[in-house]
Amino acid sequence: MPRGRCHFALLSTLHVRLRDFCPPAAEIADRYLPDFLAGAVAPDGLRYFARLGKYGTHFYEEDRRETWGKAVSGMFEHHPDLSDPRELCDRDLALLLGYISHLTVDEAFRDAVTYQTHALGDDFRPTVRGLWAIVDRLPIEYDGPDDVIRSFDPSEDLGFIQHRAVADFLELSRPWASTRDPWDIERVFLKMVRWRGGEDEARLEWEDNLELARPLLDDNRLARFVDLSVEYGEKAVMAYLDGAYAKPRT
Repeated sequence: MPRGRCHFALLSTLHVRLRDFCPPAAEIADRYLPDFLAGAVAPDGLRYFARLGKYGTHFYEEDRRETWGKAVSGMFEHHPDLSDPRELCDRDLALLLGYISHLTVDEAFRDAVTYQTHALGDDFRPTVRGLWAIVDRLPIEYDGPDDVIRSFDPSEDLGFIQHRAVADFLELSRPWASTRDPWDIERVFLKMVRWRGGEDEARLEWEDNLELARPLLDDNRLARFVDLSVEYGEKAVMAYLDGAYAKPRT
């Protein structure tokens, strides 16, 4: 699914839309922007550093169709202590709203884009890498988000969400927030995966991946992905704040 650069970008798009569709959520994000941004990459941070696995952090798997479309509800089914927004402070809510955005962007990416790669078999990975590189070019509509990221406080965990793991991943992801250069964006990823080859080799591979991906993601499909991400995000955020996922009170 998309990398952190894309998640930051679509989080900013969702944030703008929430000002019209769900002002209370936008206000929480405004006041606790570092936590909101942290939530947007928290699933990958927990998978990368806390070793919680794909399902344990994203609550769906590509090869389990019964989990598709249920990532957000799955998170709260597995972690009912987080399911009632009335029981959480606004800072914790901001992180969870960012987390929800990550899950819904991933679902939108599958539904609008990567479903096309399911027939490629073992040859899908280079194409998906190219798709990541394309969606990483979406604009981040925040001023100085790298400075905001630096101010995230990892001192206290939130349920299964280990803030130290999230903070460590944020530090790896932070350079994405300060660049729009496509090759610089890719270089952040290469550092993250500890690429050991030469830069010329990496750049040639990146260019090849882009060529594979472009036929699957033209401007119209890219716009569809953005629209679907915002649509899914809006619905899930409003449902969560309305108590739709909350465990019954005893």
